[in-house]
Amino acid sequence: VYLTSHPKWHLSIYQLRKEITQILNKYTNLPLFLMVLLHFLFDALPFYNQLKADQDPDVLAAVSNTSADLRFLDIDLWAENLLELSKHELPVVRRNIVPSLRDYFETFPDDTRKLLPLLWRDGDEVVRTRMRELLVKMADISPPKFAARLTDLSAENCDLDPLWQLMDARRDNSSEVWTNWLSGKGEIPQIEVKPQHISTKQAPDKLPSLDDALDTL
Repeated sequence: VYLTSHPKWHLSIYQLRKEITQILNKYTNLPLFLMVLLHFLFDALPFYNQLKADQDPDVLAAVSNTSADLRFLDIDLWAENLLELSKHELPVVRRNIVPSLRDYFETFPDDTRKLLPLLWRDGDEVVRTRMRELLVKMADISPPKFAARLTDLSAENCDLDPLWQLMDARRDNSSEVWTNWLSGKGEIPQIEVKPQHISTKQAPDKLPSLDDALDTL
């Protein structure tokens, strides 16, 4: 489909919907199509909202899976859309927005919309599991950001026991440093920075041991 703003080729939103409907009937890769659409056509948002109001679970799953691309159009619109989808009655919709939370916390570290505690208390176990996995990865990558999220959850009296259990399952007693920090008895853990090998493009005089070589990878 070739769209342009030139008056000769201008399509009204109704014509656009007709064209898109024909494409959707022909192709099944709905998430990819919506992603391209949202990247290049802000006027397609009414059509996106129409799909979001659909009752078909497959359509709603595709729409929610594509919602992350709204951030390229309007940051606040994207965040409000996440908040709306986080309250959707269909579990798959709520599941699909969890990966977007990493970018959301980067953009809105204060989380005034309270998306974190809202999804943390979600009634769907898949959503809760994905939330825990997201935070565990955050703890590995950026302890200060993880600490900020823990503070938010603690302030909302959210149950953190499932998170501690997951952390301890990955590494024995790894939750202890964080429970100590929350209770004011310890410091935020620091990430151990491993030395990175920089090639000189020359053969070394002596080869390192296998363990030492692996530590620099």
